[in-house]
Amino acid sequence: MTRLPRMRATERPQRRRGAFGGEEARTESFPLSRLVTVLAVIILLTATAIAQVRDERAVRAAFVYNLTKYIEWPDAGSQMTIAFVGDSEAGEILKKMLDGKSSGPLPIHVLLSPSEADLLRCQLLYVAEPSSKKVRAALDRVHGKGILTVGDSELFVREGGMIGLVTVGEQVQIQVRLEAAQQAQLKISSRLLSIATLVRQGAEAKN
Repeated sequence: MTRLPRMRATERPQRRRGAFGGEEARTESFPLSRLVTVLAVIILLTATAIAQVRDERAVRAAFVYNLTKYIEWPDAGSQMTIAFVGDSEAGEILKKMLDGKSSGPLPIHVLLSPSEADLLRCQLLYVAEPSSKKVRAALDRVHGKGILTVGDSELFVREGGMIGLVTVGEQVQIQVRLEAAQQAQLKISSRLLSIATLVRQGAEAKN
C-alpha cells in the first residue's frame, strides 16, 4: 500500500485562491434551529410592539371616556356624541370601547370621519393626527361651537386644542389649555385640573 508523505510540523496546507486573487473565504452553514430562533424573536418583538401601540390607543380611549364625566357643556343634549378624526385603527378602538356605553345618564355614540353636519351635533371631537396642519384644520372646523377638543400629541394644545393626551415615558398625561375651553363655554372640573398640566401660550405650568 502506498503511503502518503507525512506533513512536517512547519508546513501548512495551501489555501485556495479566490476568483479575485484573494484567499477564498470559508463558508459556514447557518443552523436551521438558529434561523428559527431568530425569526421567532423578530415575530415576538413585532407582535409586542403592535400590542403596545394598541394598548396605548385603548388607554387613550379610556381617558376620553373619563373626560366626559368631568366636563360641563352649556347644552349636553340627549346623548354624548364623540366625533373622531385621524388614525383609522385608533378610531376603531375608540368606537369598539365606547360606542353604546353611557356617560352618566347620556348614551355614547361614536362617529368616525364625521361630516360637517355631524360635527354640529357632537359634544367632543377627538383628533388623532400627527400633522400640525391637519390638527389646525380639524380645530378650525369646530371653532366657536362649544365642542370639547381632545388630541393625542404634544402640539395639540399648542395649536389651540383644549385637552392633550400625551405619552410621557410609559404613561399618558393630561395637558389642558384652559382658556380654549372657557372660550367655548365649557367648564372643566377642578378634580381634572388638579392632575393635569396647564398649557398657556408660550408657557407651561403644573397646577
